[in-house]
Amino acid sequence: MRSLDKLALRLRSLFRRGRVEQELSDELRFHLEHLTETKVAQGMTPEKARYAAFRELGGVEQIKEECRDMRRVNLIETTLQDLRFGVRVLRKSPGFTVVAVLTLALGIGANTAIFSLVDTILLRPLPYRNPGQLVIVSESLPHMGGDSEIGVAAGEYLDYRDRNHSFMQTAAYEEAGFNLTGAGTPVRVNAAAVSASLFPLLGVSPRLGRTFTADEEKLGSAPAAVLSYSFWQHHFSGDERILGKTLKLDEKPYVVVGVMPPSFQFPFDGAPLSERTDLWVPEIFPPDRIQDRLREFGVGFIGRLRPGVELRQAQADVVTVADGFMQEYHYPGTVRVVPHVHRFAAYTVQKARPLVMLLAAAVACVLLIACANVANLLLARGSHRSHEMAIRSAIGAAQSRLLRQCLVESLVLSVLGAGAGLALAVALVEGMRRFGPADVPRLQEVALNPSALLFTVIVSVVTTLLFGFVPAWRLAHTSPQDCLKESAQAGTLRTTHRLQSFVAVAEIAIALVLLVGGGLVLQSFVRVLNAPLGFRPQGAFIVRTLFDRARYPDPAKREAVQKELLDRLSHLHGVQVVAAASHLPLSDTREIGFRLEHAASDDFHWAENSLVSPGYFHAMGIPILRGRDFTAEDRRDTPPAAVISETLARQYFPAQDPIGQRFHWGGRALFTIVGIARDVRIAALDDDPPPMIYHSMFQVQSGASERTALVMRLDPARQHDTTLFTEVQQQVWSLDRDLPIYNFTTLETLISESVAQRRFTTLLMLSFALTALVLALVGLFGVMSYLVAQRRRELAIRMALGADRAGVCWMVMKRGAGLATAGCAIGLALFPLSAQLVRATLYQTSTYDAATLLVVPALLLGIALLASYLPARRAARVDPMVTLRYE
Repeated sequence: MRSLDKLALRLRSLFRRGRVEQELSDELRFHLEHLTETKVAQGMTPEKARYAAFRELGGVEQIKEECRDMRRVNLIETTLQDLRFGVRVLRKSPGFTVVAVLTLALGIGANTAIFSLVDTILLRPLPYRNPGQLVIVSESLPHMGGDSEIGVAAGEYLDYRDRNHSFMQTAAYEEAGFNLTGAGTPVRVNAAAVSASLFPLLGVSPRLGRTFTADEEKLGSAPAAVLSYSFWQHHFSGDERILGKTLKLDEKPYVVVGVMPPSFQFPFDGAPLSERTDLWVPEIFPPDRIQDRLREFGVGFIGRLRPGVELRQAQADVVTVADGFMQEYHYPGTVRVVPHVHRFAAYTVQKARPLVMLLAAAVACVLLIACANVANLLLARGSHRSHEMAIRSAIGAAQSRLLRQCLVESLVLSVLGAGAGLALAVALVEGMRRFGPADVPRLQEVALNPSALLFTVIVSVVTTLLFGFVPAWRLAHTSPQDCLKESAQAGTLRTTHRLQSFVAVAEIAIALVLLVGGGLVLQSFVRVLNAPLGFRPQGAFIVRTLFDRARYPDPAKREAVQKELLDRLSHLHGVQVVAAASHLPLSDTREIGFRLEHAASDDFHWAENSLVSPGYFHAMGIPILRGRDFTAEDRRDTPPAAVISETLARQYFPAQDPIGQRFHWGGRALFTIVGIARDVRIAALDDDPPPMIYHSMFQVQSGASERTALVMRLDPARQHDTTLFTEVQQQVWSLDRDLPIYNFTTLETLISESVAQRRFTTLLMLSFALTALVLALVGLFGVMSYLVAQRRRELAIRMALGADRAGVCWMVMKRGAGLATAGCAIGLALFPLSAQLVRATLYQTSTYDAATLLVVPALLLGIALLASYLPARRAARVDPMVTLRYE
């Protein structure tokens, strides 16, 4: 109870201070009157009794202070007083306050926005049970020239699942797609085929209904589907009676058995909205797919580690399993799979991680420069407040109290800067979500959540210490005696100048690091844009459809419809040429394994592949360097033909003519090379052109035959006609009303989307670098202006003794140039520390590019001289007579 009484008293002292003070005064008055009455009763006169009572009681004010100290609320009260005083001081200097707050707002706002990005992409756990235990198993085939990681074969997945000792649960998944028909306009839907074990493995329950059972992933079972939340809302208006209804997917009826919660997006966690999963179906492996282990490696494998199993143990385990089944099933020579185990959370964001870390480092530098700028402002302002602090110290203020007062003023600035910074962060986050690249995972989920707000609070406290402590320490330790001595004041000013110069040099050094990084990223981006595409994007439009195998089981029927569609589109007004392809550059990829005719039976290699129609190379603007294009004569009853790329010809036919050479693909007849096409960038502009094989889509039947991307090259007058899509849609639907039409775009748009992440990185890096440059130059300008103001008398004397104005101007500019040179030298020395972050985003650009390392410092020095020129010109205009008369 005693503790509760003390707590109640402290709370009353804080929130009802006037009343508590009145009670204390009343109590002391009562004791004083009681002592006076006692003394009068002992025979003293009233006047003497009162004096005696005062002497016995002691000083009333001292007693009050002791009572206040016993309440232990003095610190809070004095801090509140300091806070009110700090606000009043800042209100008296609106110019200083506005500049300081805006400077801090830039640093805090940018850091808060980028922290929200980092938190969402890298730090926030995935919405699954114990996501740290989830891993992805992929494979690579290095002996076939394939460095990229791919999935596993169906039979391999079953071996990994049954023979491992590291996973307590496993599941398979594959990307899929369906034509949704029978309910109005045909729609192409994104889907994923998954094992029934996937949902228990991830620990996610459906919002409605159930997930798949083990019986539903067996051959011959009734087809079932689980809908995503967004697909359920968009296509079925959130109807809870959807369970049990039938969807017609690729001509097959699927019964809806469940709806997943909004957060469930597997396996496309973080994908753009247009690429997220619409529904899931059971993964069913037919026997021929299990037996043919070399046909395709497209199965995704996710597992949950057993408790206590480390990643390296799981890696060793799957390598052992892979070695076992390669030996058991006699994998041919170059087909040697190498399994890899990755943390699932890191795997989903591995491409975005370098970008995010680079931006986080950049905004941290901006914050440091902002804090340095405000520290310089406080140092300059502190020299004008030294008399004030000396007087306060002389009349009894403790150094700790003065230090706290100055830090509270800095805290007020930080809080105001944080408030303005939050407003800026909201705008930056909205801008990133609206204009950011679609391939940055979970970008649309970035928001100022509680973690971001806590980060802002922490940054505010840190910035208070960064920019406020040194000026506060100097002011709190101002000597009253030295403050009155002119020589001591001069020494203090020299110390202030040195501190300000040091801070300005640090700002320029950090700005140089950012500018060099930004320059390298910009140079790399320009080189990516100037990389030879291999095709001509101008005037080429694309629209996609899909001839699903269930609707077109007869290849001849599909071929007839495709040819008729191409013929009809070629007669549309303004269409110069039209062609079709299964896969397009910078859009989607497909790899096949091939073997040269006279090579060993186990000597397989990888190459990119696309099935194309005659006229494809003309429509895409891809030159045929040697040989010929496909023609109408390349039919199923004629010898199979192929066109290869320059890279494939150079790698596999270095000393002979590729035309007429033959190779094996699968169990088909030998393919004869009839042409060599120019290299094309396939996956991205910053990837070297891979070996490429083109087949005629009217001569080859494969798993890609149903995919059809129509490429139309238009006359200039038709390229901006918005009715083109409607005309194409009418022609497609005149042949088959249930064919979906989707992804209407241009080749130029595909190029723009492929470099969107680089463009985003470049723009943000340049923005932060320019912001740092402006802040650093403002800091240098402030230092030089303060220097001129403090040395005004000295400059007047110099000019009175004969110094010319040009000499005075150059003297000041030389000081600024010296600071800038020192900053550039330190910045160049510091840049290697950030080189690793920058290197991951560069393309054909050295981290230590000589031109960048020479041009950026020279440019910074030139701008620094301009920043020093205005204070120097003001110094040169000092009138000695006026200045000395004033002094």
